[in-house]
Amino acid sequence: MKFPRIFNISILLVFLIYVVGCSKSHSISKISGPTMGTQYHISWVTEFSTEEAAIDERTRIKRLVDELLVDFNKAMSTYDPNSELSIINKSHSDQWQVISPDLYRVLSMALRVNEQSQGAFDVTVGPLVNLWGFGPDKSNDHVPGVAQINERLALVGSSALSLRQLDGLSELRLSAQRYIDLSAIAKGDAVDVIGLLLQQQGIDNYLVEVGGEIVAHGHKPESAPWRIAIEAPNDDGRSVQIVIPLSNMGIATSGDYRNYFEQDGRRFSHTIDGRTGYPVNHKLASVSVLHSSVALADAWATALTVLGAEAGLALAEEYNLAAYFIVRHEDGFEQYSSSHFEQLRLE
Repeated sequence: MKFPRIFNISILLVFLIYVVGCSKSHSISKISGPTMGTQYHISWVTEFSTEEAAIDERTRIKRLVDELLVDFNKAMSTYDPNSELSIINKSHSDQWQVISPDLYRVLSMALRVNEQSQGAFDVTVGPLVNLWGFGPDKSNDHVPGVAQINERLALVGSSALSLRQLDGLSELRLSAQRYIDLSAIAKGDAVDVIGLLLQQQGIDNYLVEVGGEIVAHGHKPESAPWRIAIEAPNDDGRSVQIVIPLSNMGIATSGDYRNYFEQDGRRFSHTIDGRTGYPVNHKLASVSVLHSSVALADAWATALTVLGAEAGLALAEEYNLAAYFIVRHEDGFEQYSSSHFEQLRLE
């Protein structure tokens, strides 16, 4: 029960500085583990007077998080053939089907971003993702033919997906032969639900990361802000592009330089434009989006990546999104940001 191990843009977590400035009465607890083909990392401020009490809390929180993520995978994964989503994808039915509230929530957000981005974000793009070799079936390592692309393109489009709530039940209707892939929004939603779990356990100051998608809530000890480093989009190593303080906010980053293949001297990104059937092909290297919902930040980062820098920045301004763009040029990178991103940085 896992999601693909995608080496996409990650937001570097400066874990070493989390403990700087901790008082004797406040410390930071940390747990981590595997999920969705990647790792999760959680840090939170504790006030226990003994190490034994802190260990007990870490053990309890890790058990709760692991149980939550197992259930999450059972709903959202396309890599688990027995997950709720996989069963829907294999049903090939265009009848209304009852779905879980969690799946309904994520699909509702996905359809909203699809509409606002005019199709740049599309969770039905799975047939094309699989064709290009970036899905569960990674057997393809070459550029598919035009006929193959057009055949799969005919199976893509969120207009084939409908949701409703009837008599207290959440329901979905998916046109036959369609395929839903939530990999561009699910990790962000997992971060959100873990954050909610922590708050339900009385933990208000925390940082959660799943596969590079992050939420920070409250602050570190001594009221110091959580600080997040956005990675520079270099192919040959990892370095920091910018460091930002983060509180009561999520961040997600999407880009083209960690997961791609090359053929005949051309790079083919894992980000597929469901409107054309082809991987994105522009100079935008990465996009980071700040949002109170990490799921929406995740989806919007993908949508803006598909659109490219110019159209993406225009849409970010239209919907008041806090977005940070890194654009590749021959002599290096240029940075662009939306007005809302700059506003949040100054607060």
